[in-house]
Amino acid sequence: MLVPVITHFLQQPIPSSRASQNPALTDLHRHRTGGWLPSDRRTLREWVDRLIQRTPTQQQRPLDPVLQKFKDFINNDVMVHMLATRMFDEIPNTPPYRNDPTGLLLQVRDYDHMLELMNTVISEGPQVIGDPATNGFIGFPINAILESAMGTQSGFSFFAMPSVNLHFKDMLNEWRTYLMSPDSQDVLNRENGWTSPSSIKALTDKGNNGVDNYTFEQLYKCPDSSEPTLGFESWDAFFLREFQDGVRPIASPDEDYAIVNACESTPYRLEENVQLRDSFWLKGQPYSLADMLNDPDVAASFVNGTVYQAYLSALSYHRWHAPVSGKVISITYVPGTYYSENLYQGFTNPEGPDPAAPNESQAYIAEVATRAIIIIEADNPKIGRMAGVFIG
Repeated sequence: MLVPVITHFLQQPIPSSRASQNPALTDLHRHRTGGWLPSDRRTLREWVDRLIQRTPTQQQRPLDPVLQKFKDFINNDVMVHMLATRMFDEIPNTPPYRNDPTGLLLQVRDYDHMLELMNTVISEGPQVIGDPATNGFIGFPINAILESAMGTQSGFSFFAMPSVNLHFKDMLNEWRTYLMSPDSQDVLNRENGWTSPSSIKALTDKGNNGVDNYTFEQLYKCPDSSEPTLGFESWDAFFLREFQDGVRPIASPDEDYAIVNACESTPYRLEENVQLRDSFWLKGQPYSLADMLNDPDVAASFVNGTVYQAYLSALSYHRWHAPVSGKVISITYVPGTYYSENLYQGFTNPEGPDPAAPNESQAYIAEVATRAIIIIEADNPKIGRMAGVFIG
């Protein structure tokens, strides 16, 4: 399932004297996410325009059964139908949301059009366009379709509805089936795909992170490097490729005091003295533990603790590992949203909506998005209990 991936780790309260001595707790600032959609809005809108041009209408190609079911649901529920209609009507009738300077219609027109475009997306793999190191990956094509509607008042309500998200879940599972199939190898090609020289260079540079000088094959296990697909049986297998043994040695493997990065993530935000409940939907997006962990009793032991949040790039290694030695206490799956963004990052924002929604809503979606929660009791009592919240 390809949706925004964010990782949180919560730690129980630690004495302030220890916190002040840790540079990670004093020097870490908020960072913007990136890499899943082009940073240049023109590139993104050109891709959406090409998607619109090559997408058949429902008369030319019927909707996939999961999308037809979604359409029937929208049409037969008066409140859902109202929100699905209004969220497109509320998009400002000004460039670049309706027209680009050339007059080409680039905007998704209504929910019928939205479903047609999704019908195309779930039958193909994520695209590479241009230079992968800068603007080249359309890692979230569905976000590209929805990014304007997500920023409206009605869109905020629509994408937060549990019944709507059940249909998104079905659609994403259908897409997942395709991405795990050999048909998805189409985007693993050496001309303009994920295994092209420019894509491999971008993925290798990200893996080396300016520190190492490995080749792609030295970084990652490739079943057959002589093949255009590098031997991967699907796009999903390529995306979830494994590191070669020894590429990422564990820090202090014989000691239990080290907390290692559980994935190849970039720091986004670190917050201390987090409260049991807070108004996470506000502009500042404070963390609310009871909502994030979906259980006030579990959250109680983390009150006044620390939240560390990080995100994965489209170029990153996409597997997770234990951050500490310890015992897994519980694993919980929490159903939630897939395309909800903070209301203040939409068209109500005086600086304009988030151009790659929900990039600027990472703290907000920690409380509302579909996620898995893993509680770990570290072997080292000075570390104590941790909670990993995996969104995506």
